[in-house]
Amino acid sequence: MNNLKSKKILASLIEFISYHIFPFIFIFVHNLNNYTIHGFLIIMIAMVALYKEYIITLNPNKYFHLLYSGIYLLLAILSIHSLNKFVIILIFVQLVFLYMLKYLPDNYQNIASLIEDFIVPSFMSIALAFTYMHFISINFVVPLLLINLACVLIDYFEGTKYDYLQLIVFSILSFMLFILNYINIWTAFIIIIFVLIMALLKKYQKFSQPNLFYRVIGNLILII
Repeated sequence: MNNLKSKKILASLIEFISYHIFPFIFIFVHNLNNYTIHGFLIIMIAMVALYKEYIITLNPNKYFHLLYSGIYLLLAILSIHSLNKFVIILIFVQLVFLYMLKYLPDNYQNIASLIEDFIVPSFMSIALAFTYMHFISINFVVPLLLINLACVLIDYFEGTKYDYLQLIVFSILSFMLFILNYINIWTAFIIIIFVLIMALLKKYQKFSQPNLFYRVIGNLILII
């Protein structure tokens, strides 16, 4: 049990780091690194990561949610003059989404996966980027959403005809985004190759990893 808890806490730390990978590399690459680390923001982001990867597995009840929200509210009050109010709200909304997972019926697990593996990671990174960049660029948002979508597709890939059709549609979408100048050709090409390799490894080599693994690799690929 202690070993399992240690793994979940480590997963929370990696989850926390995964939110930062693409935002900070994007900031450094574009010479936007005139910022100071915001302590309250780090704690708020950490609360989301810890809840998502560890606390949620303990099956917390509504009283814990109230306590956890109260702690977040206290942090929000303390940071109200130094953090953008929309960022504070955006992060809290992700916590609320995670709270909701406890009450979703079993036949809504696709929605649960979408929240955990696409919505929450995407908006955590957006909150970080907006705080330190003070604006949001379409050149940041589109690749981020695309790679998080790619990781969800890998998760669901089982080798059926419908799964292969999804990969084709995803590839077409990537090239359309290139044509529209939302991403460059190398980003489109690398993301497509990444999805194909991971999907085929999962199909033929039984190489299956948690979504967090794919997101970390995917965000590192975006650096290239």
